[in-house]
Amino acid sequence: MNSITLQPEINELKKLNEFILTELDEENIHVKLIAEEIFVNIVNYSKSEFIIINAEYEKPTLTMEFIDNGFEFNPLLKEDPVLPDNLDEAQIGGLGIFLTKDLADELEYHYENGENHLIIIKKVE
Repeated sequence: MNSITLQPEINELKKLNEFILTELDEENIHVKLIAEEIFVNIVNYSKSEFIIINAEYEKPTLTMEFIDNGFEFNPLLKEDPVLPDNLDEAQIGGLGIFLTKDLADELEYHYENGENHLIIIKKVE
């Protein structure tokens, strides 16, 4: 499994995307969206000092693990938002975790030794 440690700063997003591409043969929009949503949420809300991402691709499955030492937060317990009936009623924000839950094939979470561990499993075609 390959690993990268990033600072909890938005400008590290490019490094995250490059790291994910080292695992996959080509860019996958669903994987990119999942990774970016989780990373941005950690940066914006966790007060973490670091973000470690572990990734392993064994065709056809990509496993990513996000580890941070921020506030304990289990995204799997977050209720799904009520979706608007049309775009005029849509509000910005609040859909990242919902999209991740929808796009991932499996999600696991645990809190251990003061760290959040979110494991995302995605089949990549």
